[in-house]
Amino acid sequence: MRIVTVFLGAVLAVTSVCATPPASADPVTGTVVAQSAVPTVNLPSEAARGVAVRYTTRDQNGRPALSTGAVYYPRRAVPADGWQVVSWAHGTSGISARCAPSVQSGQLLDRDQPTISGALRRGYVVTATDYIGLGGGGVAEYLGGRSSAFNVIDMVRAARSIDPVIGKRWVSLGHSQGGHAALWASRVAPRYAPELTMLGTVAIAPASQITTIVPLFQQPGTPSLGYFNSMSGFGLYVMSGLNHARPDVHALDYLTPVGREWVAKSRNLCVHDLVVALRTVAPGTLYARSTSSSPAFMAALRDYAGIPATGFVRPVRLEQGLTDDVVSPIGTLALQDQLRAAGVAVAMGVYPGDHMAVTRQSMADTMGTVARYFR
Repeated sequence: MRIVTVFLGAVLAVTSVCATPPASADPVTGTVVAQSAVPTVNLPSEAARGVAVRYTTRDQNGRPALSTGAVYYPRRAVPADGWQVVSWAHGTSGISARCAPSVQSGQLLDRDQPTISGALRRGYVVTATDYIGLGGGGVAEYLGGRSSAFNVIDMVRAARSIDPVIGKRWVSLGHSQGGHAALWASRVAPRYAPELTMLGTVAIAPASQITTIVPLFQQPGTPSLGYFNSMSGFGLYVMSGLNHARPDVHALDYLTPVGREWVAKSRNLCVHDLVVALRTVAPGTLYARSTSSSPAFMAALRDYAGIPATGFVRPVRLEQGLTDDVVSPIGTLALQDQLRAAGVAVAMGVYPGDHMAVTRQSMADTMGTVARYFR
């Protein structure tokens, strides 16, 4: 099945995306409406303490929404000039409240998101959004670029509203779905939150080339792909989010009755459970008609989830595992080329590991880059 990954990479290498940057939002976003101490059992190993918050933000269309998240403090004295901030965007966990990272055990956070403790160990405050739909109510807009950007940025605002010692200078950092969110936050931040200073981005195995990858698994009649059947789960999450953000596209009409049943199931299954459940489900049984055959659908998907190459005013570092079969290495190389062609200051590091191993393998480079951003 590695042939599938190679094929994906070949297609991705010629794909580029564009979208319109969002307008500035009302600065009331980031207001904390509830807060509590993070229980010790839910703290990452390097956290001295944490504050769980529910805060105001915006959805893909700029409408008021709520999200939850956590602020984690390192085991250090408060710096004289205030805490430096890393705003962490997590990888795919699911699209329901039960999948929110802020309610997971610290042990699971250390396993699945070791970068949080990596940043804490180096003395940064870490703000970590759950995203809309995973906390605070509402519907998750999975891979919705503007929505995730607002959630990441407003989490920094929320942290500063509960603790003025938290500084205005911050770095955007994320993995997988969160790499996509971190990149979107980077390009949106100067207009959306001009009172903050976003210094740069590290995106680890970022989800990109969505308009190429998702439709590949949305063709009627596609036979079983064995291990890769589980990739359909990410597409179902996208269809659920797109249907909410763009009801005019009628995304669920592209699905068979079986496909609509699986969308309903996906809204209650965290990613590991959904992946297991879909291993014997052929992608072609989920779709009644091809999404790629509809220009309207593809334009909506591009606007919703595409990563524009323009609009970045701060440096970007991409990091990618060479044996990653979730985010194609060639897809990330294509993203680097797209950003570079648009004049973005972009660098890229590659590592021998897979989708999860890359977070640990790249840690020294990630934190070295973050430290340079703060100089």
